[in-house]
Amino acid sequence: MTLARCQLDATLKTLDADVVACHPVEGGHLVRLSETILYATGGGQPHDLGLVGGRAVLDVTRDPEGHTLHKLDGPVSGRVLIEIDWARRFDHMQQHTAQHLITALAADRLGWATTSFHLGPETCTIDLDTQDTPEAALRDLEDAVNAEIRAARPVRVRVVDPADLPGLDVRTRGLPENFTGQLRLVEIEGLDLNTCGGTHVASTAELQAVKLLGTSRIRSDTRLAFIAGQRALDHLTRALDRERALTRLLGAGPEDHAGLVEKLQLEARNAARQLGALHAEIARQLGAQLAQTDAPAALFHRPCADAKFLADVAVALEALRPDLLVLLTTSERDEGPGLFLIVGPPGKVAAAGPPVASLLQGRGGGRPGRYQGKAEAISLRDDAFSLLLQIARS
Repeated sequence: MTLARCQLDATLKTLDADVVACHPVEGGHLVRLSETILYATGGGQPHDLGLVGGRAVLDVTRDPEGHTLHKLDGPVSGRVLIEIDWARRFDHMQQHTAQHLITALAADRLGWATTSFHLGPETCTIDLDTQDTPEAALRDLEDAVNAEIRAARPVRVRVVDPADLPGLDVRTRGLPENFTGQLRLVEIEGLDLNTCGGTHVASTAELQAVKLLGTSRIRSDTRLAFIAGQRALDHLTRALDRERALTRLLGAGPEDHAGLVEKLQLEARNAARQLGALHAEIARQLGAQLAQTDAPAALFHRPCADAKFLADVAVALEALRPDLLVLLTTSERDEGPGLFLIVGPPGKVAAAGPPVASLLQGRGGGRPGRYQGKAEAISLRDDAFSLLLQIARS
């Protein structure tokens, strides 16, 4: 495999190169350069972004022969300047080196081997071949990782022949089939030597800090989420912003937030139960009032109600006047969409449902004696009731 310049020196931000090939593809142009500093997606690390000859980089991949291919938003030719999105690159360098450090310490101190790694846009994950990750062990692992960051251990790239691999103490999950060419190793001095094609910082000190975010079960493995460097600082900033907002809203310091939120949740549940009981009582009373009509049909509209409230009114009606054909509607605004419910004798409901739904510019369905749905023109409920009344009298 031919190594890209970024795999030999991850700090290069610009480079002049010749366009070897450029042809249109769906969504852009695919370009091969004489050399590149842009990393192609692989090994759990996403591709770099930036500019090539002033054209935006959309994707970076490798073809079966190992050549780096750049998907750009337009054509380029001749000699071009490659400019890397350095903020994205350095973030990826921090996350990937942090993964190597976590992997090494998790394996050496806890016996947890890494089976896969993913560098996501917000968080990163490492899959570990264990189902037992006690909180105390995770805290110790995080402490150990950050201690090695403070130790400022050098991180170096080594290029060797595959034949030299057996004589080296290398951590590897194996080489791809038919691998040829030089083999790239990434070393954290005194801790780890790993086969890797990704980009890395020059010292563990450049990681700044690592925060383990938690675990989840993935089949027989455990997925460990983490963030490093600027991501960890940004995460802390957002957490402090939320803490200050809660302090302002709750009128108490952070140490009291959990207790106050629990109290508010309890009060909210009690209030919801009381409100539900009141709604049910109001629905029964409204149903009883509607049941007193002498007409064969009735119309009921309640602004800003929900489907349950209409159903509760309907239950009261069905108990008192099973012979009464009733249209119940609700909407947040008079000129707008809403809900409708038709209850009454099954035959009359079946006859009224589809035409009423059509008049209200909606659709619905239901069971015998009930037809309900959503409509775009609840304001036409009076016209719908006229139709309902005709059917009730037929």
